[in-house]
Amino acid sequence: MKATAKFLALLVLLGAFVAGSSQAGYEKYSVAAIHAHLYFHSTGEISPTDLLDGKQHALWNTIIGGGEAGKPSGAIWVLVDLTGPTFANIDGKLTLKAIEGEKTLLSQTVSLGIWFKEGQKVVLPFLVYDTGCEKLEITATLEDLPATMVERALLKKVVPFECGE
Repeated sequence: MKATAKFLALLVLLGAFVAGSSQAGYEKYSVAAIHAHLYFHSTGEISPTDLLDGKQHALWNTIIGGGEAGKPSGAIWVLVDLTGPTFANIDGKLTLKAIEGEKTLLSQTVSLGIWFKEGQKVVLPFLVYDTGCEKLEITATLEDLPATMVERALLKKVVPFECGE
């Protein structure tokens, strides 16, 4: 009887540990990552290569298909990973800004409430036009959530586009 009670107590503790560890890092909301992929307007394809994967990318004259693009690309598909305790009935917003030099190519705010998910991660899509010749700064910002519920509200990344002869 004592062995059974100890075994059951051990199972309860193990279950609590596993449940706690699977929730680790998601007690608060966070802009977890930004991904950027070339959009090829001649085919409608999206490149599988994430330009923000931490590797060097040849992005010279992308608008005419130069560098690793291989075919003309004048837009990028941006995906923003958000993590948090739940995305079911959440208030708050995400604003994405894409700035090339002094020119704002995109400033878009979306409500988190439309991205219902009972899980702990959502990926929000954006399309940024007129890209490919200058360094592109992408900033994702969580807004309208209490500060006590947010781990990382802002994430900024740069896609190093360039053009020239």
